[in-house]
Amino acid sequence: MKILSFSRLLIVLSVIILLNTACSKQNDYVEEMPDTKENPFQIEGGETIMGALSHGFFDPKINDSGEMIPLIYSGGELKIDYIVNASGKAKNIGFLVFIDGLPQPYKVDEEKSYEFLHVLDIEEDNKDIPLTFMFTPITGKKGDTLSISITSIYYPSFIPDIKETSSYGNYHSTLEVVSSLFFRQDPNTNVFSEIEKSQFLNNVSVYNEPLTKEILDKELTDLNRLEHSVFTHVDIENKGNKENAENIQINDDSSLSVKFKIFGHPKVRYRNTFYINHKPVLNKEESTFETELADGSMSIVEVNIDVKNLEDFNTFYVVSVPINASDFPDEVIDLEKTPSILLYKNL
Repeated sequence: MKILSFSRLLIVLSVIILLNTACSKQNDYVEEMPDTKENPFQIEGGETIMGALSHGFFDPKINDSGEMIPLIYSGGELKIDYIVNASGKAKNIGFLVFIDGLPQPYKVDEEKSYEFLHVLDIEEDNKDIPLTFMFTPITGKKGDTLSISITSIYYPSFIPDIKETSSYGNYHSTLEVVSSLFFRQDPNTNVFSEIEKSQFLNNVSVYNEPLTKEILDKELTDLNRLEHSVFTHVDIENKGNKENAENIQINDDSSLSVKFKIFGHPKVRYRNTFYINHKPVLNKEESTFETELADGSMSIVEVNIDVKNLEDFNTFYVVSVPINASDFPDEVIDLEKTPSILLYKNL
């Protein structure tokens, strides 16, 4: 659930990261977004607040209806003033940016290079930290109004070592802030020709299959919930008999067959991007695959991942960004991210 606040002219989302007092090697975090009317520090049971995170646009322009006026792109490099506030364990944070569902490289400092994710290590608790996203939009043309999503990844630096920890728990959970971007000028997308791109995907196919009772049972849901909810699932060929595997051992001479499944709210369109180590991975020049959800079926993106050039420890996940959420003004249509999975070679 998103919590919106306009204090000090900030559009802010908050997330509280909770840790069970009985710690486990899996780092079994519980993520909770408390209602604004409740005191988020009054947690019942044996749970302890480990950190809090909020972020949003700085000094946004608001119309008479209380809605944020679109950002304006007038050519050159767009600069978006932003603010982040974090405490406790939530002070290691990264950001993904999407324009119309497409991964957007950006800078956070004039001297830094364009990256798809920059990691921030915040030193002080509960202090507003200014941040500026700088980029030339990767898509769009004069006259367009496109969605822009700025999505945080909680503790992106974390990766299991298998010996002490074998899963991500609730690390890498997301928190999204959405606005829109109006184009007064065409962007020059050639500025991204030198950005590092990793071509790990082969034999990509996108298709639909009927929903099965087995899938519904796995997600603990029924057809009624699918009218307004969205579910994602990753099947990886060689995970053996482990259901919902959180780590998978790979060999240099093999490839992984991956099926990403998304289903639920009919007529919502998503752009789905596969990430390895927080970078989009490509099939030739294509890194994003579009799906449209429909009654009684699930959309599937099936790929082979070439693993020979992967590192010894790799984080894998899929991000799905809605591109027609405005068609459903009375509903909350959110970005979806699959739980991170560790792909590792011999220890």
